[in-house]
Amino acid sequence: MANFFADEGENIVYYTSNFYHAEKRFFSREEIKEAKQSLEYKLKVLMVLGYYNNVSPRRVLSNFFFSLQLFIILLFRVSRQDRILLPSRPVELIFFMALLKRLRGVKIYLDIQDVWPDALDIENKKKEKIFETYCNFYLKPSLKHYTAALHVAPSFKLWLRRYAKHTPSSFVPLGWENERWANVIPNNNNEDSIIKMVCVAQLQRQIDIMPILKVLQTNERFHLTVLGEDGSGERYPEVSKYIRENNISNVEIFGKIERHKMAELLQDKHMGILPMITSSIPNKVFDYLAAMLPIVVLGDNDSANFVVENNIGWKCNFNSEELDVLLQSIQTQEIKSKQAQVILIRKNFSRDILHKKIKDIIL
Repeated sequence: MANFFADEGENIVYYTSNFYHAEKRFFSREEIKEAKQSLEYKLKVLMVLGYYNNVSPRRVLSNFFFSLQLFIILLFRVSRQDRILLPSRPVELIFFMALLKRLRGVKIYLDIQDVWPDALDIENKKKEKIFETYCNFYLKPSLKHYTAALHVAPSFKLWLRRYAKHTPSSFVPLGWENERWANVIPNNNNEDSIIKMVCVAQLQRQIDIMPILKVLQTNERFHLTVLGEDGSGERYPEVSKYIRENNISNVEIFGKIERHKMAELLQDKHMGILPMITSSIPNKVFDYLAAMLPIVVLGDNDSANFVVENNIGWKCNFNSEELDVLLQSIQTQEIKSKQAQVILIRKNFSRDILHKKIKDIIL
């Protein structure tokens, strides 16, 4: 998004931290220097505490001090003509940017890609309640002051309405990157006796592939490839044990995939599958769309509705029995038909198109 606005001639300053959430590590000085030199806009990197667990006091402190530090910096740098676009987490950042607007009159826009406390799955109910109270403390007095918002999934607007009844919000899905998927061609080999499914995900708590494994156990017509699991996912021990104990041979699991290699690895697949227990339309849906793959979604959620409304795949309840019935019913010609529909609507969800929509909202 920053690249898009820079290309459009806007003056962009991007503030971030030196901590890499996905790998729980700090960026090196060399990485930061290289990033600054390669970008078309100004990159400002703030030092933070970092953390090693998604649910921990250290993460709360790291987020708080980052947000406070950024507030102090911007307090003396922004004017009424500036616009601030920020993500919907951490909640401390939402609070401090709302305070900044009240003090400096700057316009602020929230990019709702995640919703706390809803999206953070915490097993311990006491900790869950504490976290919910903590989030509400920051969100309730803040969200009503936002100029406008963007939401990447329809249900996220309901989250916004819980805290702010009148803040306007527009549906703008995540979409796929044009440059990254520029050379993709559709898989026209629909005569394979094996139907190749792919799941792009790390096996965290939100991703449950057990219903798929139970179907694969008795149905060798399908093969599943999991891309992005390096053995550190919370569900990985359970999944690997089940595969091993039941001698399931028609599943492969690969570790973290380089972004530029993802398109290549999806080329020979027939359909993408999304077994996510939370409601959203995540990046992986648009990976499948970009790779011209029909999509199977488990559960009744935003992704399922998106797939059905656009006629680009199928949905079923989150259990192995219904998934087995669905997969058994899918014929080669139907896969081909859904793929044709994916190709037809695919361009509408490219980021080149979506970023123009965001520009119309913000500028």
